[in-house]
Amino acid sequence: MVNFGKVLASDQLEEWKEYYINYKMMKKKVKQYVQQTQDGGRNHEQVLKEFSRMLDEQIEKVVLFLLTQQGHLASRLEKLGQQRAILTEHSDISQVSQVREAYRQVGLDLVKLLRFVDMNATGIRKILKKFDKRFGYRFTDYYVSTRANHPYSQLQPIFKQVGIVAVAGALTRNLASLQDHQGSFISIYDHPSITLKDPVIEQINNSVQKLTHSTTFLTFLGQHAMIIPEDVQTSSEDLVDDQSYHFMSLMLNLVNTFLYMVN
Repeated sequence: MVNFGKVLASDQLEEWKEYYINYKMMKKKVKQYVQQTQDGGRNHEQVLKEFSRMLDEQIEKVVLFLLTQQGHLASRLEKLGQQRAILTEHSDISQVSQVREAYRQVGLDLVKLLRFVDMNATGIRKILKKFDKRFGYRFTDYYVSTRANHPYSQLQPIFKQVGIVAVAGALTRNLASLQDHQGSFISIYDHPSITLKDPVIEQINNSVQKLTHSTTFLTFLGQHAMIIPEDVQTSSEDLVDDQSYHFMSLMLNLVNTFLYMVN
């Protein structure tokens, strides 16, 4: 199995590099915690507090960056909506093409953001699993439940199920309305049988499906924490890897929150 730390280092976007979780640092910390508790340098309570604080800081970094990017996408969609309204009135086909390409670029940037979410959520899930495995705790249950339910938690608003498909829906609706059908502008709502075939929309759908698949085996608030004996074979570890913590769903839904701003 390919080391996730290497995958993260090779697949992350260079311009967003500083906003990814520091998986390498957290993995190193977990190893240090094990050694320190064995040597008597730290007790378990100290380790739990420090590890929790470290996770809080890493998640906050990701969340704040996501909110910033969501704001950028919302602003671009709002401006494009204004341009589209003018084009609809004047039916300027040459400019319609330009606006359509601008919508597609927003879609490509959304795909980048979805992949960013996927990578960070996977890293958080894996470091939690690693901590549970090394210490024999069900720490994931405690961490997710306390952070998600606290009124000032970064995770609380993530539970608002706005619908990730609404982003693709907004882009699909606008792209479809800009299609030239002998000078007319169509709507996917007025013509539900219409299926827009656009490479960008397909990329978005594929990215969403990938993230959704990761939540298939979830149980609420990580009720089945991945506590694995040290001598478990790699094949068993691979199987467990396919079962995601609720964090994948939580991080995915961060992207959903800005749908209120684009629809």
